[in-house]
Amino acid sequence: MRIKYEVSAGGLVLRKDGASLDALLIGRGEPRVWSLPKGHVEARETQEQAALREVREETGCWAEIITKLSDISYWFFLNRTKHKKAVHFFLMRYQSGDTANHDHEVDEARWFEIKAAKKALKYVNEKRLVDLGLEYLAAMEGDPLYIRPEAPASTVAAHAEPAMRESATR
Repeated sequence: MRIKYEVSAGGLVLRKDGASLDALLIGRGEPRVWSLPKGHVEARETQEQAALREVREETGCWAEIITKLSDISYWFFLNRTKHKKAVHFFLMRYQSGDTANHDHEVDEARWFEIKAAKKALKYVNEKRLVDLGLEYLAAMEGDPLYIRPEAPASTVAAHAEPAMRESATR
């Protein structure tokens, strides 16, 4: 049996909207399947660069990396080929942009209040990423979602969680 290995990167993008904490999700199909933005890591591209690029392309929004959240690995079958996919996820803060500017790969990009986002997400391991992100924010001093004008566009903290595994197909 042929096996294809794939590597992707993406992010949980958060913003404060008054007292509300919102997460940015992408939707495909009808009825909508909501997930976190992610996509393939291209040649000569770091995981961080790919995650930021994919978020920008799929959501129309620019974000900044706060920290690495976790990796999710899973298997699936497509066209008689078994695929093993690893996705590297980062916690990000929203900087700018408009969800109306998402690319053609998604049907919709939309902000959800954080509890509604967790409920809307299709995949259990992406729901767990929301929990990891909230735990990380709760442990941080200060306001990690505050956009500092002097901050570099790809700041990555050293915090990393163990990889999560999903053996079921998506």
